[in-house]
Amino acid sequence: MSDMLLITAAAAAVIVMWSLLAKDTAASVAGLGVALWFPLSILLYRLLLRWLPVIDGVRLRPMDIAPGLRRQVTAACLLTASLSILCLTSQPAPVAIADIVALNFACLAALLDRSEGWMPNYVLVPMLLAGLVAGILHDSSAQAILGAAAAWIVVSLALVALSITLRANFLSGTNITMAAACGAWVGLEGLWTFLCATAFVHWASCVLLRHVQDRAAAERLYLDNTPKAWTQPMGPSFALAMALAMLLPGFLPGLPDWILHLASQKDQY
Repeated sequence: MSDMLLITAAAAAVIVMWSLLAKDTAASVAGLGVALWFPLSILLYRLLLRWLPVIDGVRLRPMDIAPGLRRQVTAACLLTASLSILCLTSQPAPVAIADIVALNFACLAALLDRSEGWMPNYVLVPMLLAGLVAGILHDSSAQAILGAAAAWIVVSLALVALSITLRANFLSGTNITMAAACGAWVGLEGLWTFLCATAFVHWASCVLLRHVQDRAAAERLYLDNTPKAWTQPMGPSFALAMALAMLLPGFLPGLPDWILHLASQKDQY
């Protein structure tokens, strides 16, 4: 416990220092809020991971959080806080604050999917609705609606195609709902970045899984019950891809010229 408190205090101190370097007062204040929220989010997410499966009937009684899962929660919250600071340094404060809300929704959903193989709709649906409301407030409601709809369609078709091709049950309503929620947040402009990043991150995690002995978090999905392959939960892949799609536009001016040239050539075609 003392180690966790030490890590939390050190990480919070670093985040406070970063927030003091923000480009304006609003971003600096928001950064201080991120620093204060970071240790609270660790405690809150551990509590939710213990009790939400009981509330939803997934488990009969609350389970103790294993040390490995505790470290995963701390790492996920630290990553979320770091990405939040990057949002504040690369985007206007109102947009960054909205994205921070989305990152925390995605973090909780990813942790639940990682630990339980389950994401509740009462987390995903508010995330989707918040993304649509944020689009309205930022005068980009059409982008949010089209992004959510396109993500829902593309991910649904991709999962159906995988299920038919590989004779496995890849189709999941919660995965599709989270994809739609992420699509609402990134909008139509960031949709292809989100989809490509999701595919790459999920593929990489499944490949790495083959070299890991502990496959407790993996799901065996093949219909003929043969151990031909395992797959990782998709929630963490969606969360990381959404963060990348949110942050990439803010850092585009700092990318090398050859990357920007390739991107412009692709848009022309």
